[in-house]
Amino acid sequence: MICCRDIPFNEISIIKELWEKNREYHENISENFGNLYADLVFEERMNHFSSFDNEHLKITAAQESENNILGYAISTFEENEGCIHSLHVAENYRGSGIGKKLMNSHIDWLNENGCKDISITVAVENLNTIEFYKRLGFKENTIEMRLM
Repeated sequence: MICCRDIPFNEISIIKELWEKNREYHENISENFGNLYADLVFEERMNHFSSFDNEHLKITAAQESENNILGYAISTFEENEGCIHSLHVAENYRGSGIGKKLMNSHIDWLNENGCKDISITVAVENLNTIEFYKRLGFKENTIEMRLM
């Protein structure tokens, strides 16, 4: 049975393996910016979240067992602005409802904490994920362009 549980920041390392798969996924699908993902380091990226207290940070792991993490989501909020920073579901579990369950949990949490604006950043080449977020009600706002 798959269950979702919120984890404290000091247990964030349990999502490291799946986060690495997310990083590799983005590195592989990006025609122009794969190198940006290649250089990302889990500990450095997660260090950003250490500045948030437990009231403003939500980390959720979807798991079959203690050692089998199938998905995760990380969100924060400040004042009335929420941000879903990272979501990933193991490839062989996509389409099973895990991503939707994680997203709905985080959207509910952000709404309960008074967030009037909830954002998520998606790589422009990640078309399936963009469509997934659209089905949840997210709308495209801006596009960042880079000259390399």
